[in-house]
Amino acid sequence: MFDPRVEEHAKIVVNHSCKIKKDDFVVIMGCPEARDLTIQIVKELGRVGADYVVLDNESAVFRAFLLASNDDAIKLSKQVLNLFKDSDVLINLSQATTSNSHELSDVPPHKLQLWRTAMNPISEVIMTKRWNITLQPTSALAQDANMSFEAYSDFVYSAVIRDWQKMESEMKVLSEKMQTADQVRILGKETDISMSVKGRKPIIDSGEKNLPGGEVFTSPIDASVNGRVYFDLPIIFMGYEVSGCRLVFKDGVVVESSAEQGSEILKEMLAIDDGAKRVGELGIGMNRGIDRFTRNILFDEKMGDTIHMAVGLSFEEAGGTNKSAIHIDMLKSMKDGGAIYFDSERIYEHSRFAWER
Repeated sequence: MFDPRVEEHAKIVVNHSCKIKKDDFVVIMGCPEARDLTIQIVKELGRVGADYVVLDNESAVFRAFLLASNDDAIKLSKQVLNLFKDSDVLINLSQATTSNSHELSDVPPHKLQLWRTAMNPISEVIMTKRWNITLQPTSALAQDANMSFEAYSDFVYSAVIRDWQKMESEMKVLSEKMQTADQVRILGKETDISMSVKGRKPIIDSGEKNLPGGEVFTSPIDASVNGRVYFDLPIIFMGYEVSGCRLVFKDGVVVESSAEQGSEILKEMLAIDDGAKRVGELGIGMNRGIDRFTRNILFDEKMGDTIHMAVGLSFEEAGGTNKSAIHIDMLKSMKDGGAIYFDSERIYEHSRFAWER
């Protein structure tokens, strides 16, 4: 049965998130599981007068290719790269939508690394475009979240279909404080880490690049990150899971790493290239409508009372300079004793921002 909220979701993607206009060329990275949303987005593109192409990124097909390929066959075709370069807008429905979140779990990790490295030019192109990542609820995603499909769908649409202008005004308070800060210090369980954001631009995610939105993020100065951090929430990366991740940074580079589960995967992630050992993003989650961990980074990184740091590719629009084939978000709950300082000002503690008390 068709869920009418899909149509409203599509309108938000086209009109709010991507601000698509007449004659824009839109590349949609779709998949079978997101067919309803793809159709509604295309219908809205027709109303706007935009042109489009849909790329079918079915994970089972991708898995078959990787398993059968020799290493030297895992590369980026110039035709695909040119398609992305020629686009005005990129909409990714396949990155987060799936019927089996573990479809790639038996693909050798080095092949996934080769693919991510090969896709690096596309990642760089995407950052110069209007782009959006969102998803359509599936039973697999509901199972990952330990929820019924109906409850999970309600969760998704309550996070996606909301007053984004109001939420933006709430996040602007944090953004303005970050804009004038030099040092950010994060304290918590097994965590004392600092970094400079001086001169870097804080970005408010109000459902434009990611839908849902609900975070303020930036790219810290590469060499300024020092200290240790414990990520108590699992990291999900292309079907693999890393839990209880601990990292130690010195002058911006990971010098020690360990994990309670998936330590070998973690080490392989960090070894992809030199940029993979550096912080590309610091984000602070502010969407308290996302009130649970669902094993989906598109939602989890926006969760209220969390921070996340991503190793790998930084954001040029924030002033970031780090280059990498990966961008892997790592989450930490701040509810139990976590605190955030901008210079000498404590802006978060006891599950509240300073201006909320």
